[in-house]
Amino acid sequence: MLAALDDGRVVAVEQGNLMGTSFHPEMTREHRFHERFLDRVRAAS
Repeated sequence: MLAALDDGRVVAVEQGNLMGTSFHPEMTREHRFHERFLDRVRAAS
């Protein structure tokens, strides 16, 4: 689990090389998910 709401609902997950969110992080000013994704891509190169 990468993120959850205060009520415990999971909103972002990661398993192996897969990541998923229940929202569109690009629609907010939240950049941590994109940064994590880019870090993983760079590490795989």
